[in-house]
Amino acid sequence: MVSISADNMSLKNRTHLKNLFKNKTHLSESHFAQLIDSVLNKRDDKFHGAWKAGQTYKKDDVVYYKGALWEMIAENEICTDKEQEPSEGKVWESRLQKLEQKVDNIQQDLDLLRKEFTEYKQQMELRLQQLIRYITLLTLGVAIIFVWFFLGYISQLFAVTSAG
Repeated sequence: MVSISADNMSLKNRTHLKNLFKNKTHLSESHFAQLIDSVLNKRDDKFHGAWKAGQTYKKDDVVYYKGALWEMIAENEICTDKEQEPSEGKVWESRLQKLEQKVDNIQQDLDLLRKEFTEYKQQMELRLQQLIRYITLLTLGVAIIFVWFFLGYISQLFAVTSAG
């Protein structure tokens, strides 16, 4: 597996590193250490570039093959041939395939959540429509009661005025 320096604080991007060398800056040992720690070291990081048939690989060696990084996982050193291409057999493990599997799992989870959310949203919309109907009926009932009491009050008022 490609390793990264234990001191992640020393990793710098290219722009930062280029700025160190501008304006005749006096560079210190720490500046050069930042530069060294920020670049890929094929030996330390066990990166061998593009996979080559006939080359010898050891456990944890990393190669580039068919658009992906592959790590040698076999315990024993091997001299590769066509039957041992990274995409064949069980001596190589794709870093990209693991990432793609994780992305696929996340996508499936998102699809499930989207489906559940859509169903929940539909249920809430139905409940809102029912609530609006109930509030409308309740308002109509209160209005009828109010009109009934008002008409009863008016009829009593007429009854009192006609009797008197």
